[in-house]
Amino acid sequence: MVLVNETEAVAGVAREDAVFSFRRIIDFLVAEKVNHRVMVHPPEGQTVAASLLRGHSVEQAAKCMVVEVKHDNGQLSYVLAVVSGNRRVALKNVAGFLEGVKAKLAPSHIASQLTRCVMGAVPPISFDDRLQVVVDRGLLSTEEIVFSAGRLDVSIGVNTDTYLNVIRHQIGSISE
Repeated sequence: MVLVNETEAVAGVAREDAVFSFRRIIDFLVAEKVNHRVMVHPPEGQTVAASLLRGHSVEQAAKCMVVEVKHDNGQLSYVLAVVSGNRRVALKNVAGFLEGVKAKLAPSHIASQLTRCVMGAVPPISFDDRLQVVVDRGLLSTEEIVFSAGRLDVSIGVNTDTYLNVIRHQIGSISE
């Protein structure tokens, strides 16, 4: 793993045809005055392997899954479920949290459209009003969270309380 400053990391992104805008994440963090560290590492989309590359515990990883919730009236809503890297998203709990009748992982084309990034690189931040963020209570016990920055080869570490103070989110028990 290599620690770089954000200018160097952003310059690398500009040369790529990235789906999700790494710059948008950095701009958001800077605008909100969030102290953060940028980590560049070999591409990895699996939480445990990414945590090893980044040099932190799996509990600190913010694993993010896009969940589709079906409601009684047939309407669908979408949740960015954020859980600790050592936990799994409990789909039944997500459905219950949103008063839905059932939940499943969103189809990859919908998840990519809502997050503007490849699966495995979804950050715990939503820039789309159709995608609400629900953070699992289990993630709150760690001082710092580390997450993919919209790319499989770049991650960001931030203080958990600071993260919770700057994003629009709800907190629920959505893991198993």
